[in-house]
Amino acid sequence: MAPHSVTKGFTLIEVMIAMVLTALAVMGIIALYVTETRASGFSRHTTEAAVLAQDKLEYLRARGPAAVVNTTDVNINERAVAGGIYTRVAAESLTASYADIVVTVSWSDDGIPHQIVMRARRQL
Repeated sequence: MAPHSVTKGFTLIEVMIAMVLTALAVMGIIALYVTETRASGFSRHTTEAAVLAQDKLEYLRARGPAAVVNTTDVNINERAVAGGIYTRVAAESLTASYADIVVTVSWSDDGIPHQIVMRARRQL
């Protein structure tokens, strides 16, 4: 009877293939994480900009008849204080019976400029 050779364990090729497949999976997960983080940040900044624009718009609509307001707030954040990434510009134009209000909030994400524009009208 001839001796029976039994091999146990993995060969070097099998280990290398497993390592390559694991590295590819990890790289895919990291790319997904980076994309999701960037999308989440953009969504948060867009929401904060919309809140800043809505806040100023409601303030100008609710203040009643007054002189025309044209303001620029630079480096504000979601609490409308200094130290943020947003620039808010509010402008009013008058006609005979109403005032058109335009509020623009702009910011930059990774060097890409973004802005939100909201418009309203109030009677004089």
